[in-house]
Amino acid sequence: MPLILCHSPVGGVGTTFLTAHLALGLASRGYDVTAIDFTHADALKLFFGMLPTQEIPAMTDAASEGIVVDGVELLSGHAAAQSGSFGRLLAQHATSPFDDDRIVIADVASADLALKTSLLSHAALHLCALAPQPTSLAALAKVQPGTPTIDLEQTVFVLNQLDDTRKLSRHSQIFLRALFGEKLIATVRRDEAVNEALASFQPVARYAKQSVVLSDLATLTAAIETRCGFVSREDRAQ
Repeated sequence: MPLILCHSPVGGVGTTFLTAHLALGLASRGYDVTAIDFTHADALKLFFGMLPTQEIPAMTDAASEGIVVDGVELLSGHAAAQSGSFGRLLAQHATSPFDDDRIVIADVASADLALKTSLLSHAALHLCALAPQPTSLAALAKVQPGTPTIDLEQTVFVLNQLDDTRKLSRHSQIFLRALFGEKLIATVRRDEAVNEALASFQPVARYAKQSVVLSDLATLTAAIETRCGFVSREDRAQ
């Protein structure tokens, strides 16, 4: 199974939120999924309803298995990302450092460009989150410096925190749709229930079952599933 790399050139656009819910969405469709938090913030686990004090096993610890929440195996990759041995392993483009039997979804901090570049050579898909904000749109040229954004074959985009009541938000969606076409793979609406659930240490699907973001996230997951050509366990068994 492939690696999906979640990285945006600018922070604060919801990359970790989307990583978590893409992992949960694929797991609910019957896939074996591992989500790896490569960030220093260690925030991925919070979207699974875990507490900040709860530790996630490091992927460098061969003797331990990840914590499984709602069908998703959670691992911390921050220590690995700082190690030279992992970097050397990533440099061997013909050898994947990840389990071939699982879909691996990597959350990479916006500032960690070196890790993003190293992981990209192993990724089947790069999911880039954007927000309807000037700083986010201005960072489009930095998605992969030196390559026009529309020419990035591995990259698809999702517009997060969309608010149809705001002019800039509406116009951002129109602009990105005209620019990227089908590579703007989904939009996710803004809902304060996301932050409320996070503050309550609950997954949004349990805290706010009627949240508009849930249908948007399901659309995103289905689009990624189609784009990557995944075949679920149920379909494989038929």
